[in-house]
Formats: sequence, C-alpha cells, structure tokens
Amino acid sequence: MEELFLGVMDLQEAKNHQQKLKNAGVFIELKTNGETCTTGCKVTVEVWGKSSDQELLLEHFKNDYMKHVLGHEPNFDHLSAVFDTSSSEVICQACGAKFSPSTNECPDCGLVY
Repeated sequence: MEELFLGVMDLQEAKNHQQKLKNAGVFIELKTNGETCTTGCKVTVEVWGKSSDQELLLEHFKNDYMKHVLGHEPNFDHLSAVFDTSSSEVICQACGAKFSPSTNECPDCGLVY
C-alpha cells in the first residue's frame, strides 16, 4: 500500500474528516511530525491516506471546501499560486490581486501570508 500525503491541518479538523471518511469506508491516518506540525495552543497533524483512495479523498476534500465557499466562485488558479518572496510580483490567493512580496499582506483584500 502506497501512502498519499494530503496535507497538514488542525487536529480537530483532521479528526472530523477522519470520522466522516471512516463512515464512507475510507481511512486516513493522522501523524505528528516535529518539522511540519505545531503543538501548544494550536495542534496540527499530517494527514495521510491510501493512494488507492485518491479519487475518493479528492472528492471528499473538494466537497468540503465548496461547502465553505458556498455562494462564491473560487478561482482555483489563484488558490494554487505560491507566495514566492523571491519573485518581483505575487498573486493573492484570495482575490487575485498582483502585488510586490515586500509586504506579506494583500493590499486589496487584506489576506496575510
């Protein structure tokens, strides 16, 4: 079985996804990693699934995301943009505004990077 890294998320959010997926017969594993996870007031964990469940996992997380942006039209190209401080210009993941990475806040919508 090949494992699939799904990302790092808040522990409680990860547990909620784990329970919903378990009810659908899909299992994810929550792991701690000192290099990627946080402890203390905000605990985060790595979320791993089976490569064989990739389609079901993608569908689950896409549906969950779309539930949170209901009524809005997300631009997935902006969401996948990387905030690269070595670039001369970056694109805000929230609104698509272009600005200099000399500041870590979007001048249009205020998203902080």
